[in-house]
Amino acid sequence: MRYVLFSLSAFVLYAIFYFSYINGLDELGRNAVESGKLPGVDALLRSVYTGVEPVDRILTLLTTFFYPSLDGQSPSLLLHSIGFSGTFGAAWTLVVLESWRKGNAGTIAAYPAIFGLTAQLMTFAFATPLICGLQLGCSVTARRPNADNIRVPRVVLAVLPLVFIIGYMVPTQAMVLPAPSLISFDMKQIAIAIWQPWPAYVSILTTVAYYVLSPLFPNNHRASMSGLRWVYASAFANATLTHLVSWIVSLASVAVPSLFNERYLSDLHPSKVFSIPLPWSGVKVETVAEGVHYFLRWDYLIGSAGVLLWALTLYSVAHKQILSTVSWPGLLVKVGLLTVLTGPTGAAVELMWERDELVFKETGGARQKAIKDKKSL
Repeated sequence: MRYVLFSLSAFVLYAIFYFSYINGLDELGRNAVESGKLPGVDALLRSVYTGVEPVDRILTLLTTFFYPSLDGQSPSLLLHSIGFSGTFGAAWTLVVLESWRKGNAGTIAAYPAIFGLTAQLMTFAFATPLICGLQLGCSVTARRPNADNIRVPRVVLAVLPLVFIIGYMVPTQAMVLPAPSLISFDMKQIAIAIWQPWPAYVSILTTVAYYVLSPLFPNNHRASMSGLRWVYASAFANATLTHLVSWIVSLASVAVPSLFNERYLSDLHPSKVFSIPLPWSGVKVETVAEGVHYFLRWDYLIGSAGVLLWALTLYSVAHKQILSTVSWPGLLVKVGLLTVLTGPTGAAVELMWERDELVFKETGGARQKAIKDKKSL
């Protein structure tokens, strides 16, 4: 499966980057930067953020890219971005959680900030299947999971949902504030730039909390399980709510069109919000917003597919290892229903949650002691 995940990462070069080149997004983005104007808005494009020219050039390009998904002028792009924000946050919760497992210490999977920053520069679709594939290849937790090697420090479980609120959700909310009604165009661009390294914020805050607060959270199995469930519940809610909002609003524009302004109906139609433009179709984009929408559709599809395949692999390995069997027909039906109702990443969160519950129940200390006592009779 790890080679499938690596193939998904490689496919990004064609489905996202080459497609953006041939459909005209790259040219439109370069023209916007050269003009010194924000795409679709009569406002100056900020070009200085840190005073370090290479960094400022990257931040200017990223601002040009992200601004159309945040200014509200493309309802279809904005609605898709809402669903994507929950997917990215929930997926990265799983990645960060995995990095703190005892069995991943010292492996490449223990350094999520590297891949998080790669995701911001090279897309979620490139970085997420890559780290998931590497974890499958290098981690004992992927091959022989047990209650000891999948254990996460209790303090990390306690702070992780709060860390994601501070490190991810707060910067995200700041950059979606409307301009110029609540913040200036310039401040909105600064907010977009500040948001970019959010995976590093999450990793730094979690690490600081671990070293500072560990004495306050002694090892306790029951408390750790409660914390683990809280982390999974938070990630599941994040993925599910944004998925449902994007789909319900879009479907409502068809079922109850009277609720919406007539000029937004075509943009909110499911065929517009969730269309899958094929890279070989020869389609051309007319605006940066349209090109960004195509870009993010493939970013979402490839990245979330990678997370789901990774979770499905870990789930099946644990069941084969512990129960010696996997009911594939029932599992695939469950995954299909979860994907429809909660999105691919919501389904991945549920599978990882069930995997951990099984491993702790069947290989935890109390279970192993009972088996040992039974054998000694």
